[in-house]
Amino acid sequence: MKKLFGLVLLVALLSVMFHVPAHAGKIVVANDEWTLSDSGFGTPNDPGKFATNVASWFTGGKAGNFLAYSSNFGLNGFSLASAMTGAGNTWTVSTSVTFDLPTLKANYDGVFLAGDAADNNVLIQYVNAGGNVYLAGGTGWGGADGEAAQWNTFLNAFGLGFVGTYSNDYNGVGGSIPISSPHPIFFGVNSLYQDNGSHVVQLNPADPHTYILTLNGEGLYATYAAPVPLPAAAWLFGPGLLGLAAIRRRFTK
Repeated sequence: MKKLFGLVLLVALLSVMFHVPAHAGKIVVANDEWTLSDSGFGTPNDPGKFATNVASWFTGGKAGNFLAYSSNFGLNGFSLASAMTGAGNTWTVSTSVTFDLPTLKANYDGVFLAGDAADNNVLIQYVNAGGNVYLAGGTGWGGADGEAAQWNTFLNAFGLGFVGTYSNDYNGVGGSIPISSPHPIFFGVNSLYQDNGSHVVQLNPADPHTYILTLNGEGLYATYAAPVPLPAAAWLFGPGLLGLAAIRRRFTK
């Protein structure tokens, strides 16, 4: 009986150790599209490192397949493409891809957006299904208010947002901005360039799943990371052990 109990216990432990949990969806919001543009790659900025950090954070450290669903210069430059592919990623720039959940989920580890509108409900479904999204603001499409309206159905669903102003102005932040943050997407990143981007906000500062990087009170970058669900095997592990213990006691008696 002891051998049987030990064998079952070992199987239960292995089921927990080697069960792979669902990949949690993540979001990165950047206040401006100039950051990843060819102009943003000028010294002393580190956009290539930033972009590949984002990709790595999305995939958990593996090379991934990414879609830039945008015609905006901030995402279709040669420098960004070189940085992403140089890190082993596949980088596709296209707005002709069918933008629905089955297509995105089946083909892309992450979607990069700037300017061109995309279905907010599809994006919500994609992140909830484990997909990842990078969104850059400050593109001038409709002004600060229009850009906020364009994306906030999606962003607000995950505790983030863009905010316009009474004069429909952007944030006025420009130049090479020093970056200091412990967040993984900023490892090795000392400066990033921007030119009058959107106001990025964290709706609930106490939300443990969101993070925001500010400069003089202005939100520049924000992230969302979904809570990772506990593996089903782990939920069964505790009750299973109790059941095995009861059986052992019965046989012992």
